Amino acid sequence: MTLPQVNFLAILPQIIVTATALLVLIVDAVDRRGAFSRRALSWLSLIGLLAAGAAVVWLVMQGGRQSFQDMAVSDGYSLAFSAIILLAAAMGVLLAKDTVDQFTRMPGAYYALLLLAVVGMMTMASATDLIVVFLSLEILSLALYVLVGFNLREPRSAEGSLKYFLLGAFASGFFLYGAALLYGASGSTNLAQIGQAMGAGGNEIYLYAGTALLVVGFGFKVAMVPFHMWTPDAYQGAPTPVTGFMSVATKTAVFAAFMRVFMQALPATQETWGWALAILAALTMTLGNLAALRQTSLKRMLAYSSIAHAGYALVGLVPGSAAGAVAVLFYMLSYALMNLGAFAVLVALERRGENDILRGDMHGLSDRRPGLAAAMAIFMFALAGIPPFVGFFAKFFIFSAAAEAGWIGLVVIGVINSVISAFYYLSVVVAMYFRSEKEAAPAAPVKARKSKDKAAPAPATPSAPVPQAPALATSQNAIRLAVVLAAIGTVAVGLYPAPWTAYITQAVQSVFGG
Repeated sequence: MTLPQVNFLAILPQIIVTATALLVLIVDAVDRRGAFSRRALSWLSLIGLLAAGAAVVWLVMQGGRQSFQDMAVSDGYSLAFSAIILLAAAMGVLLAKDTVDQFTRMPGAYYALLLLAVVGMMTMASATDLIVVFLSLEILSLALYVLVGFNLREPRSAEGSLKYFLLGAFASGFFLYGAALLYGASGSTNLAQIGQAMGAGGNEIYLYAGTALLVVGFGFKVAMVPFHMWTPDAYQGAPTPVTGFMSVATKTAVFAAFMRVFMQALPATQETWGWALAILAALTMTLGNLAALRQTSLKRMLAYSSIAHAGYALVGLVPGSAAGAVAVLFYMLSYALMNLGAFAVLVALERRGENDILRGDMHGLSDRRPGLAAAMAIFMFALAGIPPFVGFFAKFFIFSAAAEAGWIGLVVIGVINSVISAFYYLSVVVAMYFRSEKEAAPAAPVKARKSKDKAAPAPATPSAPVPQAPALATSQNAIRLAVVLAAIGTVAVGLYPAPWTAYITQAVQSVFGG
């Protein structure tokens, strides 16, 4: 009996991050008093993420395609998505470094869960088999369910976590059943083999039913309408570093798998699922932007904005072309920089024991904290798609790919939605620079303070004492570093997009041609 040869190079970044997560748990358990570990855990997590990033760069330089049992691959496409996921994770660690004690007494568990979510996300980006896609989806989901509910002092955190878990488990069932139907139609769970079987003709009933169920599973994770119901509550209730991380990294991983599954396994039915995704993209952009208009909580505003951005990214997937895949990958990079930057500013502004920032809190920010106001203005302009920031080119590439494939109506809807989004993004800039602090409503006590968008539920009588909010961190150096890095990236990639698009094009063409 000959044992199969296993190529661990294909999953080297995942191995490094997994080892880091285990090391974090060991250090946290050994140092029970926490005097050392609370300072070291964030640095240990960052070192592990940097090591995984170095492994990604090394694999890119090696070139070619590394395959792990034909179920996961390390190619330019998966490595590009993995780099964005690692960037989002590093930002999530930086944002929590000075604030983690404000929302949990278990920093080791926080960092370990974040790292394990990263493992699931990177595996999802490299998956070439429906079984691996499902397993990685569950790994990242289970970690995020817990992270969303990590803030014991915020009743909305538990509410958002429960909604996310219940709806997520329901959506996972849809995905699994869809994968089973595709297996029944093709006789395989390997994406390439499914594509070959479907090209030769298969059971169309199983094929279309399975495709529809996969859309439901993927759609839930990217907050696509009508599978978005969990998003505002989960984003608002979760600790802000978690919200920033999951808003970017989850979308990046799921879109990587979304495109690989639909463009490798289901190209024969592109005309059908293209129309379905076009309708969903239009609905997602429109509902997300219209709902964001009326929000006063900035976290809920960015949650609905996240829904709209999922719609923009879907526009790039609709044509089923290599140009569309390039546009989606560049969009994920752009969205990571500008959205993580916006959440970094919110983390810097949060008061002790609070978990949200209202629009009124931004009044007069340019006088109080001019650096943060300037950075937030950059991120808002970029999210609105205003040149020369990176958001403009991200939308331009998305709409260009759709227009070249003949989806002119969808492009028009996207442009209209971009104009709508400018109203709520620029309202934040107006509040910072053209409204005085006196115009803001007086700050309510922490327990009484709530968003006008949705009243916080009355906290139930706890069965165990809820820890009191500790003093605010004396240093915000890590948060400032995150803000500066995101702002530089948002401007630099916007001014010089060519090197990035050149590598992304090469990475995508190595998988999808073009």
